[in-house]
Order: sequence, then C-alpha cells, then structure tokens
Amino acid sequence: MTKSRCSTWLALTAILLTLAGCFGGDDGDAPVPVDPLAAVPDSATQSVAGTVDYLNVLNQNPTETREAIDVTAVVLPTSDTTEPQSL
Repeated sequence: MTKSRCSTWLALTAILLTLAGCFGGDDGDAPVPVDPLAAVPDSATQSVAGTVDYLNVLNQNPTETREAIDVTAVVLPTSDTTEPQSL
C-alpha cells in the first residue's frame, strides 16, 4: 500500500470508530421515581399511628394531577386504647 492509501484507511477507521462510539447504545433513561402516595403503604394498615402519619403526608402533598388512590381493599386499623390524634 502506498502512504496515501494507508492514511485514507487510517482516517476511515478513525471515523468509523468515532461513529460507533456515538451510536454504540443507550445508557438507559433515569428510573422514574416512584410516587410514595400512589398506594396506601403497609404501615398505614398496621397501626393507628401509621395511618395518621400517612394521612398527614397526604395533607402535606395535595395535588390535582395524581390519580385517585384505590382504597377499596384497605382495612384501616382501629384501637380501643390509643388516644385520638389530630390531623
């Protein structure tokens, strides 16, 4: 090979490697953060204090864009010994 052909091949190889690096793949999108208010947490169904904490978080984060929470399967705890707490 002549020197100019070698330079041409070297330049083409460098260009191809550069392009391969640009289109080599996707790092993936950043994970979408899970909305902590999308569902009733287990702690809200295990104790009255957990329920009150969850309701306080709901009150502190009002939104008009969040989907409604399905609470049909949620059984909230009751207690005959716990003092009433204000929300």
